Amino acid sequence: MTLNARNLDLIWNAAAGRPIVTTFRTAPVGVDTPQGPVQAGLDAQGHRHLLVPLAPRHTLKEVVDGEAVVLRRRALEDETSYQEYASLELVDDDLGDLFTALCVEVVDRIAATPERAVAALREVLKDWRSLLAGSGRLLSASALAGLFGELHLLLSALRRDPGAVAFWTGPNGSAQDFHHGLHAVEVKTTTAPEGRSVRIHGADQLDVQPPGRLQLRWLRVRSDQGISVPNLVDEILERTDDRTAFRLLLQKVGYHEADRHIYERTRFDVLEEQTYEVSPGFPRVTPSCLIDDASIAGVGPIDYTLDLSVPEADARRVDLDPADFLVDAP
Repeated sequence: MTLNARNLDLIWNAAAGRPIVTTFRTAPVGVDTPQGPVQAGLDAQGHRHLLVPLAPRHTLKEVVDGEAVVLRRRALEDETSYQEYASLELVDDDLGDLFTALCVEVVDRIAATPERAVAALREVLKDWRSLLAGSGRLLSASALAGLFGELHLLLSALRRDPGAVAFWTGPNGSAQDFHHGLHAVEVKTTTAPEGRSVRIHGADQLDVQPPGRLQLRWLRVRSDQGISVPNLVDEILERTDDRTAFRLLLQKVGYHEADRHIYERTRFDVLEEQTYEVSPGFPRVTPSCLIDDASIAGVGPIDYTLDLSVPEADARRVDLDPADFLVDAP
């Protein structure tokens, strides 16, 4: 059985019906290490745990001050056995879906290198540092506007395809915000009352390999009326067929549900929106523009300002809705 969020939930539910072992009910998740099987567990308070077996005398650096999850050394003992574990525990029930996704990733990495089970656990926790820490820093005003623009497009795509959360790739570090097949969409949102200048990050942000196509979606919004980012999040959660994946992507961009009461104070209304086909002749910097090797050794990231009102850009405005462009991509 391939472990996914649904299967892991079923395993935790199965563990709830098992006999208590030192205040824990446990069930194996289907992945073994040299020290024994990885277990899903529930404690006497009903908190979920992922239990990774430890070798004798294995030193474990605990994380006990996380607001969302903690990592502790735990021992399970019955009449015939004694085993110590690195126990990853959920302490904030509001983050249950994210915790499940975190545990699935831990188990997947352990399955790949079972002899390095604790190291795999550590690596995943490092990648998920924001979940361990809890809420963290608030999004800046410009970052919140940018998130609004991306969620605005995502919601439009979800109205056509409930699986469209898979198209939102920007939070995972892709050059553009959305991808489907060979095609991509980059979204730029401004609260400036005039002008169409946007900031481009990197020589690859407006670059796509043929036969792929790239569209640039530009929005001008006002931030004193309209709908809030939490409003968009709620509607997306109602429409998507993968709420866990969506919550994880929000976490990666720095949006935390615990801060929704703050973000609800800012409401956005779209005043103007345009779509541009980024094709030959469109003003941009790409790797092919660079001399010789395309990426010059020692040159740092290239950020630049693009004025979309210049004739070369304005001539490439299109009427196609980027949501349709994504959903209909081959």
